[in-house]
Amino acid sequence: VEEPGSISVGARKLYEIVKEVAADEILLASDASTQLNVEAGSARFRLRGLPADEYPAFPEVKVAGRTTLPASLVREMIAKTAYAVSTDMSRLALTGVLLRLSQGKKPSLEMVATDGHRLSMVERGLPEAAGSKAVEVVVPRKAVHELRRYLDDAEAEELELVFGGNHVSFRHGHYRLLSRVVDAKFPNYRDVIPEVKDRPLLAAPREALQTVVRRVGLLSDDKSHSVRFTLGAGPVTVSSADPEQGEASETLPAEYQGPELEVAFNVRYLQDVLSSVQAEQVRIYFGDNLSPTRVEDPDDPGFLGIIMPVRI
Repeated sequence: VEEPGSISVGARKLYEIVKEVAADEILLASDASTQLNVEAGSARFRLRGLPADEYPAFPEVKVAGRTTLPASLVREMIAKTAYAVSTDMSRLALTGVLLRLSQGKKPSLEMVATDGHRLSMVERGLPEAAGSKAVEVVVPRKAVHELRRYLDDAEAEELELVFGGNHVSFRHGHYRLLSRVVDAKFPNYRDVIPEVKDRPLLAAPREALQTVVRRVGLLSDDKSHSVRFTLGAGPVTVSSADPEQGEASETLPAEYQGPELEVAFNVRYLQDVLSSVQAEQVRIYFGDNLSPTRVEDPDDPGFLGIIMPVRI
């Protein structure tokens, strides 16, 4: 910085300019006329701006809770839940990820997301010294995705979470993301989680199941985007049909325990939850063809996925 100063300019245009210039160095200069001059090699740009004091200031957050967590843990938990966030603004409570920090003998961080058709939940234990007092907030979808983008690129070891009033803040070094929390109560998600006792169980190789679902899903119908599982004493079959395009079926190398059952799922929802499983095997517990289906990762007891079947 040769001479300190401040100005506010349109972020998108400035980003597009910086992205396109070929020079190794860029000179930014402003004057009293609230214009930003950008020089890069022989290229010259002039952007109209506004006085910096007209830019909204960061609100003061009255700290109600604070904790520092491994950044890799937060990144992993976001990846395993954010896909299930609803985009339906009429159901405001579902348009974010529930972040629940609990204390006691076993401090833990829990993230939950649901859009009413599927639910994803992941819980991780924390060191006893890592937590502040218990807190529960719903972080908006956009803030969660921005945080994940940052954590994907940054070499962050730790991330500080600060809770206060209607805001939540994430900090790492010079980076700070401040977001309002969703002003709505998250539903009692535990009521829709089915127990596993006496339920039909499918144990399948995760990669093989993903591959079969992806292939068969190429001919799923345009309305429900569904693939059908036919389960029983014989081979497990995955099939799809589109009246205008055709049909597909494939057998799956898997072990099934339970009565004969036909159940269908939205192929994208199924692919999303399977992508969160890291183990070589995946366990799927069924009810009937309209009851919530439970997906588990044998190597990760803290993860749980729920999918509602599609009506056949």
